[in-house]
Amino acid sequence: MNAYLVGPTAVPLEAPFRGEDKVFSATRLDGKTIEDGAFSHCTFANISFKEVKLTRVRFVHCVFIGCYFRRTDVEESVFTGCRFFDCDFPHIAIRGCDFRYSKFRTCFIPFAEMELSLPQEPNLREDLARNLAVETARLGFPGETRAFRMCQIRAREEHLKAAVRGDSQWYQDHYDILRRVGAAIQLTSSFLQRHLWGYGQRSHVLVRNFAILGFGIFPLVFYALRSDLSKTAGNGISLLDILYFSLQNMLPADIGSTISANTSLTRALAGIESLLAMIIAGLFVSYLFRSILDR
Repeated sequence: MNAYLVGPTAVPLEAPFRGEDKVFSATRLDGKTIEDGAFSHCTFANISFKEVKLTRVRFVHCVFIGCYFRRTDVEESVFTGCRFFDCDFPHIAIRGCDFRYSKFRTCFIPFAEMELSLPQEPNLREDLARNLAVETARLGFPGETRAFRMCQIRAREEHLKAAVRGDSQWYQDHYDILRRVGAAIQLTSSFLQRHLWGYGQRSHVLVRNFAILGFGIFPLVFYALRSDLSKTAGNGISLLDILYFSLQNMLPADIGSTISANTSLTRALAGIESLLAMIIAGLFVSYLFRSILDR
């Protein structure tokens, strides 16, 4: 970070709040209102923006080092290609801003404030969300990490959709037929991850799929093949008997099912059901373990 401080001598940060290739340091702007300012290739080091109102201020390729943004109100401002190092953003309010090409290191703005000011372009939104997911994970904020990761994934899918469809001239120029096919494969893989295990971020997807398999799909299949099953006690195989049999396959404990498979097909299906249950359980344990480590 010292490299950003090498160059021009530090100058006062004051009205009319404009500058280019300047270094501003150790200044308290607490409570001030800054409107229609413009800074380009400037460095802000140890600046207090506490309770400052920034309205329509433009920062282009600027660097913020150790700056304090407590209760700063930022409205319709632009931070293009900016870098934020070790800054603090407690209770910051952001409305209608633009953070294209910006990066954060050992600091972050909460997702609730950043969500509507992330870049509109899906590839740029993906990059910034990934950066913030990494930083929030490093700093130990699992809730924020999960929010930024899901935002990153959604932006990635939007980007791939646009690539497959050739939504704009940029996508048409950068994605030929082969690259579009590759994007379609990646998009399909992402959709499968979403619906099968929630990208590893949503435990309820695993619980839902377990219920669908154990109480829906496999019981219906076994009920259709009930002539290939046998019952050790009682007459006839009811749907309740099939449900017990299905759960017997999916759970490691013996729940007392009186149904057994008689043919290769039903035995194979029972084995597949057990295998899928083991995979779901393994993914769920992995999710819980990661959640514990994040905390």
